[in-house]
Amino acid sequence: QEAENWMIQKSLDISRIIKETRKNSRSMITMRAKEYMQENYGDEELTVEKVSRMLHVSPNYFSSLFKKEMQVSFIAYLTDIRMKKAVELLDKTDDKSYMIAEKVGYSDPNYFSHVFKKHYGVSPQKYRKRG
Repeated sequence: QEAENWMIQKSLDISRIIKETRKNSRSMITMRAKEYMQENYGDEELTVEKVSRMLHVSPNYFSSLFKKEMQVSFIAYLTDIRMKKAVELLDKTDDKSYMIAEKVGYSDPNYFSHVFKKHYGVSPQKYRKRG
């Protein structure tokens, strides 16, 4: 009986350690993805596939893991990074809107303006005039 209890306890301990390791691994993947996105938001080809390749995990796994950990999709998170950087550039530079679009990862300035307006309720030009 004592040996059986010991084995059960050790099995439970090992199971707990495995769960913690998996959780830490998932958190590490998400953290590395967030860092990569912060450093590379200006890459217009920054995609789930590109980030998952860098992290050596499948795109489907990464996408679902990111959403689960962050409570927001990869695209929504990336868009938020890009929009915050765009606001910073609008506030601190005299760059034209199309230049800012390129710097934050949008090759199409019209699409950038559309996303910006959807995100903030005003176009980049109107945002700048308000400041």
